[in-house]
Order: sequence, then structure tokens, then C-alpha cells
Amino acid sequence: MGDGEDRISGLPDELLHAILARLGSARSAVRTGALSRRWRHVWAPLPELVLGYCLDLDAPPLPAFLDAVDAALADCAAPTLDELWVLPPGDHGRGVLAGRIEPWLRFASERVVGTVVLVVPPPPPEARAEEAVLHLPACEGVATFDLSLDGDWRVRPPSAGLFRALTDLRIQSCRMEAGELTALVCTQCPCLMDLTLAIVLVTASDVSIRSDSLRSLCFSVRTTLRLEIAAPRLEKLSVSAPVHEARISAPKLAEVDWSHPIYNRHRHQFDDVGCRLRLLELGLNASLMQQFDQVDELKLAMFIPEGKAAYQRFLNETNNLPKCEILRISSGWDYHGLVPGMLHLLRSCSSTRKVFLLDTSDYAMRQPCLPSCPCLLEESHRIDDISLNSLEEVEITSCTSYHGALEFVVQLSRCNAAILKKVVLKYRMDSAPPPTKEVCEKIRGMWQPNIEVEFYVFSDRNWVRLY
Repeated sequence: MGDGEDRISGLPDELLHAILARLGSARSAVRTGALSRRWRHVWAPLPELVLGYCLDLDAPPLPAFLDAVDAALADCAAPTLDELWVLPPGDHGRGVLAGRIEPWLRFASERVVGTVVLVVPPPPPEARAEEAVLHLPACEGVATFDLSLDGDWRVRPPSAGLFRALTDLRIQSCRMEAGELTALVCTQCPCLMDLTLAIVLVTASDVSIRSDSLRSLCFSVRTTLRLEIAAPRLEKLSVSAPVHEARISAPKLAEVDWSHPIYNRHRHQFDDVGCRLRLLELGLNASLMQQFDQVDELKLAMFIPEGKAAYQRFLNETNNLPKCEILRISSGWDYHGLVPGMLHLLRSCSSTRKVFLLDTSDYAMRQPCLPSCPCLLEESHRIDDISLNSLEEVEITSCTSYHGALEFVVQLSRCNAAILKKVVLKYRMDSAPPPTKEVCEKIRGMWQPNIEVEFYVFSDRNWVRLY
């Protein structure tokens, strides 16, 4: 030490590459070339290139960023790359043409054997139609391909060739033909396991997804008329775009997220699907529950509109919940009130161990129901027919006012829950104060001494215990 020798520069290139890779940014790695002539091209054989604004505070304008990406790819000396990330700055300027992006895709198809993450700015407003068409090359070695586009891009998959190693594909915010999409997924990706599609079809069409390798599918393809899925290994399915008809064959299906409100058991058919799920997550339409007998975790995001007919439809859709160990309800009970709706759901929860309720109701804007509404009937407020024999824990989170949750807690404390151990009440309210200590003690007094009752408020991005 003290002899003036640069011991870091004397390290083998392999160790220097490991050091530079941990900088997390190709731009930062290139900057080390200012240290000495020895470091000038040390970065070039790096197996990972991260070219992105999110890792640099002084993000350049888009034209300069495009030039920097071109230069970095031209100077890259690594025969293969494990990762290539291109994340342009948020200021997209006038946009970019397809001819500027497609060389990056060709580079990825020839050199990357791992992950490609590419965010594409929008095309310029004056761009001709052909200048906003992005042609994807076949990428034999890419295992993960994440393509996110901004603006009105049209994407065309390769007409020939395979994505032989591809296991994870995500395409978001672009337009594609249904036939091209089907060919890409079903024919050109023989090893595909995880697929995320958030796109729009050029013309309203049917979509067919047939894959022997697919394990996970997130489907948000707008203007789909009929969706057909045949995937013997599919375990996770998420559908968040309207689909007029669907036929799904997936014998290993374990998790379903049907967040779009359109569902009709006559037009949306689950064939060759088991009666038990690990997770079922539903949006405003809960009718899909009737397809399954047992669900380990059931998530319901509900909103009951105003009127007698809307409440009756809620009763019909949720009259028979599948057996579930964990029940999560998130809802705005702006009409009809929280208590009758939750008591109705609890009548089917004799096997449920944990109940989580997120109450987003705006009680200040709540309108009273007409006397003929079923939510006001005496039977809707009965608790003697509710038996929570397996219930161990209840957690209630209030976002606007704790009064509705308090009313529900009073009723819940009177139900038969012999093995209940814990009740947690959380208040996440910016416009109203949390309950006072006197109110909290009153709530505690409703429960048996052996039941732990806890109160929390959300403060400084954390839950803080109250009283």
C-alpha cells in the first residue's frame, strides 16, 4: 500500500466486469473509462446492458438517448448478453420511428440469450402508417421478452422462425391481428410458460390460445369476440378485458382472476376444469363463483348499485359462496349499507378461518333506500342463522369513515364464533379523525376477554397501533 500502484485496474477483466455489472447502468459503466486508458473499453464485454433513464438522474433528451443506445450496441463486444434493457426518458419529444427501433430488436435476436426489456416511445404524430409498424424478428435465444409500447403502434410478429427458448412473453399497448397473435403464441413459442397480453386487436376477432407448455396467462385483449383456451398445464388465468364468449379447457387451473364484470355462464364456459381452486378473484360480477365448490382464498371486489333490482341481483349471485378458508371483500357500500350485505355473505362462511374487509364507502354521500328494498327487511339483519364455527381472525380496514365498520362490528360480536381469536380494525382516513380512545374501549367491551382486539391507523406509510 502507498506504492502508487493501481491494484483495482490490475484485476482480471472477469472481476472488473463483475464490479461494473453491479453499477446497474451501462452509462455509468462507460463513464469509468475516464479513469484511465485501461478502463476505456473494459465495459464492452459486459454480459448485461441496462440503458435506462430510471437509473440516471440527469436523463438526456430522447434524440441523445437514441444515439447513446446505438453507440452502446455498436461498441458492445460481448458475444452474448444475458440481459438487455432499454428504457427511454419520460420526455418522448416528437417520438420515434420504427426504423430506429428495429435495429435494436435485430441486435437482441442475434446476441441476447436471456432477458430483453424494451420500452418504445410513441411514433411522431406525422408518421406514416408504415413508419408506425414494428416488425419483430425471431429471437432463438431470448428467454424473457418484455415489450411495452407507447402510442399507436402496430406490431407484426415474424412470419417464419421460432422463439425457441422463450418462456416469458409480455406485450403491452399495441395493435395486432388475431391471426398473428395466435400464430405467435401457439406455433412460434414452443416453450412458453408465462404470457401477458395487454393489446388491442386490429379488427374485432376470435382469439385461440393452444399451448402444451403455458402455465400462466394474463389476458387483456380488447375487441376479442370469442376466446378459446386449451392449455393442459395452465395454472393461473387472469381475464381483465371484455370477452363476449369464452371456452376454457385447463384441467390444472388453480388461480382465476376474472376482474371484468362481464360473465355469463351460458356464454363463458369452463370445460375440463376442477371444482377446487387455490385462488379466485372476482370483480363486479360474482356469478363465476358458482362454477367452483371450494376455494382456498376468495377475493370479491363488489359494488352494489342503487335500487331494489341491483340488490336482488347481488343476493342471487352470492347466495352460495364456495367453501373458502380466506375471504377478502373490498367494496364501496354507498347504497344499501355495509351490514346487510356482509351478513348475507357471512351466512355462507361456516368453514372460513379468516375474513378481511376493505370498506371504501362514502357514507357522507350515502342515499337511503326505498322501504321495499330487500336490504331493509328484518331477515337481512338477522344473526341467529349465522354460524362462524371456523372463524379465527377478522380484519376490517376503513378508508373514509369508521361508522359503517363500527355498525358491522357490533353485529359481528353477537354472532356465534366460538374459536375467534383476533379482531383487527384499521383506519386509513385522510379527511376524518380516527375513533377516540373511548370508542375503542367500547368496541373492546363487546367481545369476550379471550379475543384480542387491535386498532391501527395509517401514518407515514406505515400502520401504527392505536391505544
